[in-house]
Amino acid sequence: MAEHSFLFREGLWRVEGEFLDGVGSRVDVEGEAAIRHYPDKWIYEGTLRTRASKPAEHKTLYEIQPFAAGNFATAWTSRSATLGTLHGRFLVVGDAILSAYESATARYRGQDTILRRDERHYSARGALFDGGRLISAWAVELTLGT
Repeated sequence: MAEHSFLFREGLWRVEGEFLDGVGSRVDVEGEAAIRHYPDKWIYEGTLRTRASKPAEHKTLYEIQPFAAGNFATAWTSRSATLGTLHGRFLVVGDAILSAYESATARYRGQDTILRRDERHYSARGALFDGGRLISAWAVELTLGT
């Protein structure tokens, strides 16, 4: 199993890539993802901004249960003004950190695959659905700050 730095170490990651809406329109995005560790939880706080004529900003805050020693999976929770409370799990499988999640009402569901390129670089791909309808998909690169 690859040793992971994303999530498992505190740090500030730069995020760049693209989002696609449900009809395939693309928009470039950039932002940051900050990882902080506390004894009882890990915090993943992300901000993404669109590079568009009318920029928009989206903030996310995850509370992650720290991985237990020898365990490859853990739970997380996030709250969103538009999606409500999301519950998910991170699973470490080789060079990937997988995440599957759904809203408390089960209306919204999604998945993320975060692939380790090296200690300072990851690639993330994911999608969010409203029932069977695609809301958005993304392809972003994460680079650990210095």
